[in-house]
Amino acid sequence: MNKIEKLLNRNTLRLAPMAGISNAPFRNICKKNGSGFVTTEEIDATSLVYDKSERTKLITNFSKYEKPIAMQILGCDSKILSESSLILQDLGASIIDINMGCPVPKITKKGKGAALMKDIRKTSEIINNLRKVTKVPLTVKIRSGWDENNINAVQFSQMLESEGVDSIAVHPRTRLQRYEGKSKWTIIKQVVDAVNIPVSGNGDVKTYEDAENMIAQTSCKSVLIGRAAIGNPWIFNRKYQKLEDYEKNIYKIKTIKNHLEMMKLFFPKKTLEIQIKKHLSYYSKGFYESREFRQKIFRSSANIEDIIKLFLDYFEKNMEKNKLEKLSV
Repeated sequence: MNKIEKLLNRNTLRLAPMAGISNAPFRNICKKNGSGFVTTEEIDATSLVYDKSERTKLITNFSKYEKPIAMQILGCDSKILSESSLILQDLGASIIDINMGCPVPKITKKGKGAALMKDIRKTSEIINNLRKVTKVPLTVKIRSGWDENNINAVQFSQMLESEGVDSIAVHPRTRLQRYEGKSKWTIIKQVVDAVNIPVSGNGDVKTYEDAENMIAQTSCKSVLIGRAAIGNPWIFNRKYQKLEDYEKNIYKIKTIKNHLEMMKLFFPKKTLEIQIKKHLSYYSKGFYESREFRQKIFRSSANIEDIIKLFLDYFEKNMEKNKLEKLSV
């Protein structure tokens, strides 16, 4: 059993890396809710090695509580990727994860992300060089392929295994699909059957039950949850699923308050307000008149504490309304 498999055995559900979302406060909240381990949002290797911008420093920042942590890098230049791996290991990365799944055109047109799946031989050389300098577990996140005529997840995964990658995460949509259409879990199963290293599944997991179904259907070792965790970090929490509704509400508000305090400590003043507004809008999804509420907080010129009070009042009213609706049924 390799190190990654031991980590995955802690909890089969874990947070997927998401640009602009999976920052340190959100990762902490997901970790507290049981995410097996967490992964940073993608870190551009070139920016890390050469630019050293404030944004890059913020993305690479993490707390001791997040350990073990996977740090994800994005790039296509073998030398720069290797240098960035060394930098992240010096910063304390427990795992180096390579992004070979991002479908965004501004990324793929530079040969990064999912574009790396188009040339197995070239990518094999990149991984070979990375493996030489990466002393911690090395993992890769991929897609099913570039498009429907080029579904090569199985062959690509076999190459990754042969080059010494410790684990693979598969999002079974093509680059062309991006995030549209239905993901094909059968491709995850095909990769699981084709390699001897742990495989994680990702895609169309909206509930805790969906994650359990993915594991049952594909035999993957873990499930990466991305969009479904936004505004819903308790999706990883087995105990939460068994709570009564009133207990869930108490737990939710406690978690949200904890998240808010973490954001206050982490983000610089110039970005704190937009981050808090953004996450409060996520937490309001599914509530009564949530669209109107989101517009209200984003248009508000009130200070942060008043915006938080506005949300807490809104949350309490929604909980009361929900209770009344249940009594009247």
